[in-house]
Amino acid sequence: MRITYNKEQKAYIEAKKALDILESQEAKMEAEFVASLGITNDDGTAPEKTWMIDNDEIAEKAIDDFGKIEEESGLWGKILSAKEALKTAEENLIQYALSIIPFQKERATLTKAARENYKIRMQILESVLKLDARTVKR
Repeated sequence: MRITYNKEQKAYIEAKKALDILESQEAKMEAEFVASLGITNDDGTAPEKTWMIDNDEIAEKAIDDFGKIEEESGLWGKILSAKEALKTAEENLIQYALSIIPFQKERATLTKAARENYKIRMQILESVLKLDARTVKR
Protein backbone atom coordinates (compact mmCIF):
# COMPACT_ATOMS: atom_id res chain seq x y z
CA MET A 1 0.00 0.00 0.00
CA ARG A 2 1.29 3.38 -0.98
CA ILE A 3 1.43 6.32 1.43
CA THR A 4 -0.54 9.41 0.48
CA TYR A 5 1.27 12.61 1.39
CA ASN A 6 -0.26 15.98 2.17
CA LYS A 7 1.10 19.32 0.90
CA GLU A 8 3.49 19.80 3.87
CA GLN A 9 4.96 16.34 3.48
CA LYS A 10 5.34 16.76 -0.28
CA ALA A 11 6.96 20.20 0.09
CA TYR A 12 9.50 18.82 2.58
CA ILE A 13 10.33 15.80 0.44
CA GLU A 14 10.79 17.96 -2.66
CA ALA A 15 12.91 20.54 -0.82
CA LYS A 16 15.11 17.79 0.63
CA LYS A 17 15.49 16.18 -2.79
CA ALA A 18 16.43 19.51 -4.41
CA LEU A 19 19.10 20.18 -1.78
CA ASP A 20 20.48 16.65 -2.09
CA ILE A 21 20.84 17.08 -5.86
CA LEU A 22 22.67 20.40 -5.47
CA GLU A 23 24.97 19.02 -2.77
CA SER A 24 25.75 16.05 -5.00
CA GLN A 25 26.69 18.46 -7.80
CA GLU A 26 28.86 20.37 -5.33
CA ALA A 27 30.65 17.18 -4.24
CA LYS A 28 31.30 16.17 -7.86
CA MET A 29 32.54 19.65 -8.72
CA GLU A 30 34.85 19.70 -5.70
CA ALA A 31 36.23 16.23 -6.47
CA GLU A 32 36.99 17.32 -10.05
CA PHE A 33 38.63 20.51 -8.78
CA VAL A 34 40.85 18.66 -6.31
CA ALA A 35 41.74 16.06 -8.96
CA SER A 36 42.75 18.86 -11.34
CA LEU A 37 45.28 20.05 -8.75
CA GLY A 38 47.09 16.71 -8.98
CA ILE A 39 47.74 16.59 -5.24
CA THR A 40 48.65 13.43 -3.38
CA ASN A 41 48.78 13.22 0.40
CA ASP A 42 51.75 11.91 2.35
CA ASP A 43 50.23 8.42 2.47
CA GLY A 44 49.90 8.38 -1.33
CA THR A 45 46.14 8.82 -1.47
CA ALA A 46 44.47 11.41 -3.67
CA PRO A 47 42.10 13.61 -1.64
CA GLU A 48 38.51 13.97 -2.85
CA LYS A 49 37.70 17.11 -0.87
CA THR A 50 39.66 20.29 -0.32
CA TRP A 51 39.64 19.76 3.45
CA MET A 52 41.17 16.28 2.96
CA ILE A 53 44.43 17.77 1.68
CA ASP A 54 47.14 17.07 4.27
CA ASN A 55 49.26 20.15 3.60
CA ASP A 56 47.47 22.94 5.49
CA GLU A 57 48.81 25.74 3.31
CA ILE A 58 47.73 24.03 0.08
CA ALA A 59 44.41 23.04 1.64
CA GLU A 60 43.60 26.62 2.68
CA LYS A 61 44.37 27.92 -0.80
CA ALA A 62 42.34 25.13 -2.42
CA ILE A 63 39.39 25.83 -0.10
CA ASP A 64 39.49 29.53 -0.99
CA ASP A 65 39.89 28.87 -4.71
CA PHE A 66 37.09 26.31 -4.82
CA GLY A 67 34.83 28.65 -2.84
CA LYS A 68 35.36 31.34 -5.47
CA ILE A 69 34.69 28.91 -8.31
CA GLU A 70 31.55 27.61 -6.63
CA GLU A 71 30.26 31.11 -5.97
CA GLU A 72 31.01 32.34 -9.50
CA SER A 73 29.23 29.33 -11.00
CA GLY A 74 26.08 30.22 -9.08
CA LEU A 75 25.98 26.85 -7.37
CA TRP A 76 26.61 28.31 -3.92
CA GLY A 77 23.65 30.69 -4.27
CA LYS A 78 21.42 27.82 -5.35
CA ILE A 79 22.54 25.74 -2.35
CA LEU A 80 21.80 28.60 0.05
CA SER A 81 18.34 29.06 -1.48
CA ALA A 82 17.66 25.33 -1.30
CA LYS A 83 18.73 25.24 2.36
CA GLU A 84 16.38 28.11 3.14
CA ALA A 85 13.53 26.37 1.29
CA LEU A 86 14.22 23.17 3.24
CA LYS A 87 14.26 25.07 6.52
CA THR A 88 10.85 26.60 5.70
CA ALA A 89 9.42 23.25 4.56
CA GLU A 90 10.76 21.58 7.71
CA GLU A 91 9.15 24.18 9.96
CA ASN A 92 5.83 23.84 8.12
CA LEU A 93 5.97 20.06 8.44
CA ILE A 94 6.78 20.27 12.16
CA GLN A 95 3.85 22.66 12.65
CA TYR A 96 1.58 20.26 10.77
CA ALA A 97 2.75 17.33 12.91
CA LEU A 98 2.12 19.28 16.09
CA SER A 99 -1.29 20.45 14.89
CA ILE A 100 -2.63 16.91 14.57
CA ILE A 101 -1.75 15.87 18.11
CA PRO A 102 -5.15 15.56 19.79
CA PHE A 103 -4.07 16.19 23.38
CA GLN A 104 -3.18 19.71 24.54
CA LYS A 105 -0.62 18.69 27.17
CA GLU A 106 1.30 16.43 24.79
CA ARG A 107 1.12 19.03 22.01
CA ALA A 108 2.54 21.70 24.34
CA THR A 109 5.33 19.41 25.50
CA LEU A 110 6.31 18.45 21.96
CA THR A 111 6.05 22.04 20.71
CA LYS A 112 8.60 23.12 23.31
CA ALA A 113 10.78 20.08 22.61
CA ALA A 114 10.70 20.74 18.85
CA ARG A 115 12.10 24.23 19.48
CA GLU A 116 14.77 23.18 21.97
CA ASN A 117 15.87 19.65 21.11
CA TYR A 118 17.26 18.75 17.69
CA LYS A 119 16.92 15.01 18.27
CA ILE A 120 13.22 15.30 19.16
CA ARG A 121 12.71 17.57 16.15
CA MET A 122 14.22 14.93 13.86
CA GLN A 123 12.08 12.22 15.46
CA ILE A 124 8.96 14.29 14.83
CA LEU A 125 9.98 14.74 11.18
CA GLU A 126 10.72 11.06 10.78
CA SER A 127 7.38 10.10 12.29
CA VAL A 128 5.28 12.55 10.30
CA LEU A 129 6.93 11.46 7.05
CA LYS A 130 5.75 7.89 7.74
CA LEU A 131 2.20 9.11 8.27
CA ASP A 132 -0.36 8.40 5.59
CA ALA A 133 -2.29 11.66 5.18
CA ARG A 134 -5.48 9.71 4.38
CA THR A 135 -5.60 8.54 8.00
CA VAL A 136 -5.66 12.07 9.46
CA LYS A 137 -8.62 14.42 9.77
CA ARG A 138 -7.74 18.04 10.36
